[in-house]
Amino acid sequence: MQKIKVPVLQMINPSSMLLQVKKIIGRKNFNNSSHGGLNNSFIIITALLLFCGTNFTFAQQSIVRAIKRGLELEYDFKWKQAEDIFQKMIDEYPNDPRGYHYQSSIYLWRYMSNQDKKDFDEFIAYSDTAISKGDRLMEKEHQDVGILYILGADYSYRALAFTKAEKFLDAVWASKKSESYLRKTLQADSTYYDAYLGLGLYNFAVGQIPAAFKWALSLAGIHGDVDLGLGYIKKAAKVGNISKVEAQYYLSQILSDFLFEYDKAAVYLKALVERYPNNLLFNYSDAVLDIKRRKLIEADKILTKIISVKDTNFQQVTAFSNFLMGDVLFKQNKFEAAKDFYRNFVHNARDNDYTGIAYYRLGLCFEITGDRDDAIKCYKLTEKGNMDIEDDVYAERRAAALIKAPLSGDEIDLIKYSNMIDNAKYHAAYDSLSNLLEDLKTDRSKAEIYLNLSEAAYQMGLIKSSANFALTAKVLNNFGESWIKPYACYYAARANKKLGNEKNFKSLVEEAEKYSDFDYQKKLKNMIFALTAKE
Repeated sequence: MQKIKVPVLQMINPSSMLLQVKKIIGRKNFNNSSHGGLNNSFIIITALLLFCGTNFTFAQQSIVRAIKRGLELEYDFKWKQAEDIFQKMIDEYPNDPRGYHYQSSIYLWRYMSNQDKKDFDEFIAYSDTAISKGDRLMEKEHQDVGILYILGADYSYRALAFTKAEKFLDAVWASKKSESYLRKTLQADSTYYDAYLGLGLYNFAVGQIPAAFKWALSLAGIHGDVDLGLGYIKKAAKVGNISKVEAQYYLSQILSDFLFEYDKAAVYLKALVERYPNNLLFNYSDAVLDIKRRKLIEADKILTKIISVKDTNFQQVTAFSNFLMGDVLFKQNKFEAAKDFYRNFVHNARDNDYTGIAYYRLGLCFEITGDRDDAIKCYKLTEKGNMDIEDDVYAERRAAALIKAPLSGDEIDLIKYSNMIDNAKYHAAYDSLSNLLEDLKTDRSKAEIYLNLSEAAYQMGLIKSSANFALTAKVLNNFGESWIKPYACYYAARANKKLGNEKNFKSLVEEAEKYSDFDYQKKLKNMIFALTAKE
């Protein structure tokens, strides 16, 4: 087990220890020049030194055990018990930054769950104290690896909190401070594997920033590398000590959201949920992953559990779980049932993130079930969404078109058949979309059908057909749906890679990357990154 080194806050001064030893054995015997007297004195002094040193080691081992015990409770959302453990550390070791740091982490979990400013303020208060205590100790123990790590980890937490609070300049500054301390940690001890998590998140996040903005960050000495960051996070997830659980969680999210390796993400996330069944954030992420894996029944079970929790500490998680439950029902073509969950979300959400897409899908539910007036009301409310989120941008644009012209019967069928793909009913979707294709007149709807046929065929193992469907979608006139062509390039590239057609694969990737100003551009960038990273 990696032992965290911290300054001995109450260690006996060697000179004062010597005086105590003299008192115990007597000055005369202590000053005896005979070999016997010297040996006896040496034995006693050595024994006392070993005794004091052993007590300190036991104290440090006890602190590390307490930290791990507290974190186990914290990860299972048993926050009161975890608070008691960390508060005891603070009471017994008031000058040690670790108690304050890990106490702050509880309030960070709460803030990430509910966005309550009180929890944010409590987090900052404990974090400030941890940093203050750490800085004071650093003045005495300049390169103590344990203090360096705690300071780096604390600034990493601050970066997360500031980002969530949209204090982006503070987040950038905290990220830079975190990187500096964690880099020094590894310079002092390359086997201090916990430090790799914060460094990994830093490099991965900075590496994701568009090139157009990187020059400005480089002026501040901020540089990042996606591959390096991913490697660091994997190392912490595999051999980390204190940070292992968090590293596994973050790795599952990166595998899911950026690399689209859903099965690999599930290995980590399912194990965490099994180990910490009360952690609603882990459960929520598991439900998101099940939806991406098109396992809607499993997602339904998880979301039902989360929604049933009546605790204001989890208000935001509960709100978003209602949104996801609406999506689960929508994708099963249960439009009437989905309405209540979308309404619960928009009425209880604490900010406007994803409210645009929620109102849009609620509007679709009303329109598909024959209520055009309520559908229009919902379409108009899509403008309330967060225009920094691609789903909300898409929702407002499509809603504006639907306010002018209602969905046709064929368009409603296209939604239903596309939902079959999201429900993993690939053969039924393939047959239904093929039949619908024969009745359509407009190229825009045909292009969307061919794109959906490409996905269904790919999942059925019909790779050549998948490539051909995507190429057909690419050449059709999409009538304003500019996202279809770049996504068609991606689907065709994916199929050609599977077929081993390297030349076509690279050509289609290059073509996809040339498009700009279309819906879900960031998402496609990540999809292309994941596709090319697996070469």
